[in-house]
Amino acid sequence: MVLKTSIFFVGIILLASCTEVEVTAEKKDLANIEVDGQTLYMNQCTVCHGPDGNLGNSGSKDLSKSTLDEAAILKIIKEGKGTMPPFEYLLTTDKEREAVMQYVISLRKEEK
Repeated sequence: MVLKTSIFFVGIILLASCTEVEVTAEKKDLANIEVDGQTLYMNQCTVCHGPDGNLGNSGSKDLSKSTLDEAAILKIIKEGKGTMPPFEYLLTTDKEREAVMQYVISLRKEEK
């Protein structure tokens, strides 16, 4: 009986160690995935800001006229502001938030 119990626990330990390696490898693979800021913006932001950033739904700001710097945009994406909720739970990685921030900056209209 002691031998069976010992074999059982050794088997559990081996399985647990294999699973951890697989999860770690999967996380590394996910870190290398290219992030598309435009797609993330279209999926998460267009309801209020619109595809061109100037919809103004629910009191949202006109992103085409924004003069905020990168740090301020990232803070708003992560923490929210006014009627905009925080998006840190939908855009869960820095890579995703930075991609959206870069796309938001690309929506700015050049002054003539």
